Amino acid sequence: MSTPSREGLVRCWEAFERLKAGTAKVAAHIGLPATRITAGIVSVEAGFDRGYLKKDRAGDRELIAAIKIYRDQANTKLPDILLQIKILEEKLDREVVEHNVSRDVLYKVVAQNLQLIERIRTLENKLSISGNMKSM
Repeated sequence: MSTPSREGLVRCWEAFERLKAGTAKVAAHIGLPATRITAGIVSVEAGFDRGYLKKDRAGDRELIAAIKIYRDQANTKLPDILLQIKILEEKLDREVVEHNVSRDVLYKVVAQNLQLIERIRTLENKLSISGNMKSM
């Protein structure tokens, strides 16, 4: 079996780092989820064919293992992220309800204040009229 050049392996490591960082050069790999990164994807991102990295080559094993670990960690983080999303959605629902209740109370208080202002104006007008009549 032939071994890939050291330069080729370095390019694959660089490609793997780009994929993890979300800065892929291959258009199809842009925004690729961590759960979909494979040795074949890394090879293509590095500019090689899909089968460039081989499990049975000693030099490739470390990179292939790193890819697998990265993908597996992403798979185990997914349920945690989904749980966090569910918790945040429930919190958002509670906040929306609280906001709606607060808004309704605000509208009610503003309406009451407007009624009080109107009542005060009415009473002031009556006082003003009765005051004018007393001075006559």
